[in-house]
Amino acid sequence: MNILMTGGTGFVGSHLMAALLGKGHTIYCLTRQDKEDTTGVHYLKWLDGSVPHLDGVAIDICVNLAGAGIADKRWTAQRKQLILDSRVDATTEFVKIIHNLHPKPRLLINASAIGVYPTSQTTFFLDTEEHAAADNFLAETVISWEKAARAAGIRTVFTRFGLILGKDGGSLPLLTKQFAFLIGGPLGDGNQWYSWIHIDDVIAVLLFVMDHENIEGAVNVTAPHPVQQKKFAELLGQAMNRPAKVATPKTIVRLAMGERAILLLEGQRAYPQKLLNQNFAFAFPKIEDALADLIRDS
Repeated sequence: MNILMTGGTGFVGSHLMAALLGKGHTIYCLTRQDKEDTTGVHYLKWLDGSVPHLDGVAIDICVNLAGAGIADKRWTAQRKQLILDSRVDATTEFVKIIHNLHPKPRLLINASAIGVYPTSQTTFFLDTEEHAAADNFLAETVISWEKAARAAGIRTVFTRFGLILGKDGGSLPLLTKQFAFLIGGPLGDGNQWYSWIHIDDVIAVLLFVMDHENIEGAVNVTAPHPVQQKKFAELLGQAMNRPAKVATPKTIVRLAMGERAILLLEGQRAYPQKLLNQNFAFAFPKIEDALADLIRDS
């Protein structure tokens, strides 16, 4: 297949590209930087006034992973605007490209996030049901992001990522730092839910969606066994052979991280109902197995 994608140099994107190339697919990767083509990958400049040339190329599937990192830096007003614009503006431009493709692709996979759901310690957020969105910056970003993607006019899947765990990116490197200094443990009261997923399962989900034409709309890309943060911290400490008894008060986390502390102090218990309905098999359904795999040899 011919895959047109954005965000190919990011954490999820680089893993997805490797998987697609391993299956013999050809990738057309939109990038802001000049890059030389490699085996199976054609780099196309965009978002600088350039118009990607895809004449004569029949694109089968589009994947949109573009967006500035949410957890990378403090959420100043300028940073929040960048986070929003890098998603909505890029998606709007990507949709314009899709409209000009002939024949039309059969699928758009658009990155999204479970941050659209309100934080709750009791509610299960299923992707087979309608839920009221949260009233915060993350939810507003997701709503605008998904709205821009809907304009593509083709089958669209919004992959609402949870806390992605990987050795080379995602949330795990940040979460392991405190344990390296023997100060790991609960953040706040530790009762907030972490809906997590191993990076290998993220890629497997994306490939699964490509192969199952009856999947559309929002899909929770999370493992089927979310855990509360204090349990996560306990198991992470065990995997790292470090104590997990030093609680960090909410005020300290907020002082250190500012508004983005919501990423660690609040959470949603999301459930991947659509994937399970399609008999998707998670390689790492439980956090113990995921951490054992990721911490080993790291």
